[in-house]
Amino acid sequence: MKIFKKIIGIFLSSAIIMIPSVAEAKTKKVSKVKSSHISYKKSHVSHKKSKVSSKHSHHKKYASKKAKFQKVSYSYGPRVYGDDLEPNRDIYKYAIGLLGTKYRFGGDDINGIDCSSFVQHVFELAGYKMPRTAREQALYGYFVRKENIKPGDLLFFATYASYPSHVGIYIGNGKMIHASSKGGKVEITDINQEFYVKRFLFAKRIPANIKELTPQDSMESIDSYINESKNNKEDPIAKIIMEKNDKN
Repeated sequence: MKIFKKIIGIFLSSAIIMIPSVAEAKTKKVSKVKSSHISYKKSHVSHKKSKVSSKHSHHKKYASKKAKFQKVSYSYGPRVYGDDLEPNRDIYKYAIGLLGTKYRFGGDDINGIDCSSFVQHVFELAGYKMPRTAREQALYGYFVRKENIKPGDLLFFATYASYPSHVGIYIGNGKMIHASSKGGKVEITDINQEFYVKRFLFAKRIPANIKELTPQDSMESIDSYINESKNNKEDPIAKIIMEKNDKN
C-alpha cells in the first residue's frame, strides 16, 4: 500500500513538472506559426506591390514608346509640317508611267496635258480625286522642308503667276517629273536649275495609306504663306531659296 502511494506521488510530481513544459512548447509552436503567417502575408503584399509597380512601369514605358511612334509632324509658327510623315510612293510609280505624254496648255487627255492635269491624272490612277488646277492642288497635303522632300512629294512653283502656277512630282536625286511647256512633254527635270530654284514656292506631302484626299489649307492661308516666305528670312523654306539664290 505504501509502495502504491509512493508510485502515485511520483507520477503526480512528474505531471506537475511536465505540464508547464508542454504548455510552453505549444505556445512557442503557435507563436512560430503566427509569425510565419505574418511573414508570408507581408512577403505576399510586398510581392503584389512590386508586381503592380512593375506593371505600372511597363505601362509607362509602353505609353512613352507609343507617343514617340505617333510623333509624325512638327509646327513652325502657325504651320504644320509633315517631314516625318511617310509619303505616298504610288504617286511616283504612276507618274513614271505617263512619261513622254505630249504637253498642251489646258489639255486634259492623252492627246496633251498640262502640269496640273498631269498631277490630276496620276492621282486618279492611284485612286484619289485631285482638283484640276495647281493652285487648288496646293491646298492638299502637308508642307515639307525642301531638304526633306521624298519621292511622291508635290513641288509648287510660281511661273506665269505669283501664286502656285506650276506643279511637279519629286522622284528623288534632285529630279522631278512634270508636264513641261518648255520640253513639250512629260519629262524629268533637275529642280536645281536656276529657273526652278528662283520660282520654287513650297513642297507638299500627301501621306501614305489615306482613304481620301481632303484639303489641309485654304487659298488665303496659301497666299499668306507665300507672302510670309518672301518677307520672313527665318522661314525654313524661304531661307533655302535665298541661300540657293546667293550661290547663283
